[in-house]
Amino acid sequence: MKKLVVPLAMISLAALAVAADSALQPVSNPGPILDDLQRKMSSLRSVHLEFTQERHLKLFTEPLKSEGVMLMERPNQIRWETTAPYQSILLGNDKSVAQFERTDGQWKKLKLGFPEMLKRVMEQMSLMHQGKVDALTRDFTVSVATGAVAVVTLVPKDKSVREMLASLEIRMQPDLSATREVVMNEPSGEFTKIIFRRERRDVKFPPGTFDQTKPTDIAAVKAAAGNAP
Repeated sequence: MKKLVVPLAMISLAALAVAADSALQPVSNPGPILDDLQRKMSSLRSVHLEFTQERHLKLFTEPLKSEGVMLMERPNQIRWETTAPYQSILLGNDKSVAQFERTDGQWKKLKLGFPEMLKRVMEQMSLMHQGKVDALTRDFTVSVATGAVAVVTLVPKDKSVREMLASLEIRMQPDLSATREVVMNEPSGEFTKIIFRRERRDVKFPPGTFDQTKPTDIAAVKAAAGNAP
């Protein structure tokens, strides 16, 4: 009987998730909601988020999980750092991107083979953080559904982009006050889900947080955010 506990629990959770999604109602005119989102996000000076990332692949029955933090500061600074099970840092702004990997206790700056693609992804995340929804609509078809959560779905207009990314779903609190999840759907049916938690807004980051040569250690950044372990 014990062997049935986990599968039954998983089935129950899946049923709840399907029910929640089926309760979502598409919004025929998303303009007012997007305007509200733009107002709320544009007032943020900075944000500190912890996340769990789940990579769902057809070859594996369980998702591949990692954890980390995402930091953003106006007007265009972003830092995406994975802290477990490995350590890496991705930094970007409107001019450049940089990536670091921790090897043998030391940070090593990597040579990027596709900086323009990374730069575009970083720019899109920064635009969303700043509430510049109008800028996003140049590259994406935007739709909104509301219910237990508010879901903003972005579908790339460029066919070559859709071959890699079918859609991007941003799941928010019903009042658009915080982002709960981001889901990146691939044409193959595989997807990556990023679950955000412990959000801190208008954080004063220490010098060097977004330095693309020698970024400040994440422990010092967390301490400044009032989120030290």
